[in-house]
Amino acid sequence: MSIEVKSTLAAPKRIGGMQSPAFVLTAVGISSFMVTLDVTAVNVALPSIGDMFGLPLSALQWVASAYTLVFASLLLTAGASSDRWGARPVFLGALTFFTLASAACGLAHSVAELIAARAVQGLGAAAILPSSMALLTNAFPQANQRARAVAIWSGISATALVAGPLIGGFLVQTLGWRSIFFVNIPVCLVVLSIAAISAGKPATHRRAFDPAGQLLAVVALFTITFSTIEARQYGWTSPAIVGALAIGVAASLLFIAVEHRRQEPMLPLSLFRSRTFSASVGAAFLYNLSYYGALFVLPVALQAQGYSPLSVGVLLIPMTLSTAVFATASGWIVNAIGARLLAALGMLAGVLGAAILATFGFTSSSMSVGGLLIGMGGGTLPLIVAAALSSLPPELVGVGSGVLNAARQSGGAMGIAVLGALLQGATLKAGLALAMIAAVFLAGAVLTFFFMREGTRPK
Repeated sequence: MSIEVKSTLAAPKRIGGMQSPAFVLTAVGISSFMVTLDVTAVNVALPSIGDMFGLPLSALQWVASAYTLVFASLLLTAGASSDRWGARPVFLGALTFFTLASAACGLAHSVAELIAARAVQGLGAAAILPSSMALLTNAFPQANQRARAVAIWSGISATALVAGPLIGGFLVQTLGWRSIFFVNIPVCLVVLSIAAISAGKPATHRRAFDPAGQLLAVVALFTITFSTIEARQYGWTSPAIVGALAIGVAASLLFIAVEHRRQEPMLPLSLFRSRTFSASVGAAFLYNLSYYGALFVLPVALQAQGYSPLSVGVLLIPMTLSTAVFATASGWIVNAIGARLLAALGMLAGVLGAAILATFGFTSSSMSVGGLLIGMGGGTLPLIVAAALSSLPPELVGVGSGVLNAARQSGGAMGIAVLGALLQGATLKAGLALAMIAAVFLAGAVLTFFFMREGTRPK
């Protein structure tokens, strides 16, 4: 039976040093910006990388995929490590890995070296995200303060989606493709300094090591993510994709069985007895499927109708700007009407925006109105994250945020794979893709409104 109580998170335990919430938020926000930026900026640099190494664009997909695949595969393991060893040392170690890997990317003399360095970057990014969420929870123990902090964090991440192609394009054009990796180094060093000085040391929770659970989680996430990334190239019915999916499903079922039997599992399945946590994880999956699906579908559909890349960027400004503004403002609005209603209203705005574009096409006026509304749907992420964090006991914030972000990554990969297959060779199906995006936004609205609760956590 599920027992839920009002969240009464204790004040963060400080063990030496000082903790400055504002500086912690700065460090967490900048690190999140870099992790997101490294996905979008690299895509802009791929043609230049191909020119240097004499390879076609199709041969360079793993420069992007290696980062995404390792990042998604290790989120759960990294979150558990954050709980076990402490968010602060894991965050600092992850940033160090990310910095060294960025230098290795910039110094790579072959595509193989670049792909290997990108994989190490993904490892660092996977540990940065859940440990940064644990630091944020520790720095902002009060629910209303944490909601605002998460809103600012989400707004920064949303800005990186917009800024990534612009920053990447500027650096590649002026300083060359290596500069998009080298620029990470001074920024990482600044963040390391801020975090080392200002971040408090949350208490560690030394549960027994769970090697079987760790291995099965990595295998399940790796194979499922690989399948969704590569399905566009090989097809969903190809032996490689079917085999990878079968392994992923089998590993997932074994993982559940192992965690159910262990006295101290890496991921206590009792977390999912919390209706709020389960709803937040489902909403995070649907959020990335719909919003990141829209970010993928719209540029493809617009360019298929003759818009130049620059025109596409301009037409997408209302959507991306709306996301950043709504995400940031939600931290203040939520105190008036609550996270559950606000998240549902935001996602319903996404439904309306996708429906407008599916009905009226891609005119400048429909893109302005429809994009603005879809952007409001995209701005619901901090509400989902804040609800999930409030539902978690302090000793499981790391692994819980790992689950949440793994769901997000899976949803994003699934959205791109499914919607990409729908668009391939038939641009007139953009309307159907947008209808699917609207349906997913609607499912997210229903899930958040009827199943998320305010300020509860499992006992």
